[in-house]
Amino acid sequence: MPCISDRFINNNLISFNMAKEVRNPNLFEKILLVIGILVLIVGFAFIQKIALAVGFGFELLSLIFFWLILTVLIIMLSAIENMKEELKLANEIEVAELKLMREDFKRKK
Repeated sequence: MPCISDRFINNNLISFNMAKEVRNPNLFEKILLVIGILVLIVGFAFIQKIALAVGFGFELLSLIFFWLILTVLIIMLSAIENMKEELKLANEIEVAELKLMREDFKRKK
């Protein structure tokens, strides 16, 4: 059932409620997920291997630090990509709303 904020453009229902919109992940997000999981697993295994071979020292501490930086970088990249996709969706909705406003303004003249 359409909400108050829903409009029809060329007999197509345009919803302005963003909570209703469901977005599927794109190819870049899927690849990023696989790479992120691989970085976590391989990095953890590599850190364990170095810890058993060398013991706790500066090398292990720097390796853990760089691994954490890489993990945070992947998380930030994922968040930025998600924001970009959501802004794209919001932009499409705003363009549709502007078209409706333009049509309403033309009718009132």
